[in-house]
Amino acid sequence: MNRPTGLGSRLRLLVTRLDEAVEQSYRDAGLDFRPRYFPYFQLLMDRDSASVGECVAELGFTQPAATQTLQAMTRSGLIEPIPGRDRRERRYILSAAARAMIPELERIWQAAARAADILDDALPHPLGAIIDAALVRLERTSFHHMIAQELRQ
Repeated sequence: MNRPTGLGSRLRLLVTRLDEAVEQSYRDAGLDFRPRYFPYFQLLMDRDSASVGECVAELGFTQPAATQTLQAMTRSGLIEPIPGRDRRERRYILSAAARAMIPELERIWQAAARAADILDDALPHPLGAIIDAALVRLERTSFHHMIAQELRQ
């Protein structure tokens, strides 16, 4: 099998394989849940409610990505919009159906975390640590800047 050689392509392939496996675990449990919902769901489990802006600030995703995911979660019945402090602000809370899913979701998340540890143990360096180090490095210098420097040489 030919594998993509670009870093971004390889990372997308890895994320796709991880997400497909986790999503299959949700389907096996009879849950209508997507891996991309996880960080938003976790945030809403920890808070009474959150706005799109708070999700962006807390999770680091773009505003369009956060809006799109929150809309998908609303259509799936996982979250409900509630009025904010003013008419312009829309806040979200977990629905009763979503709260009922929490025990089974937590069971899957714990199993996925243990499986991630098994994967890390099988690698020369823990994947999670490498990803964290790469994100910290990219906070200091963007990948675009690195590419631009290489183009100037």
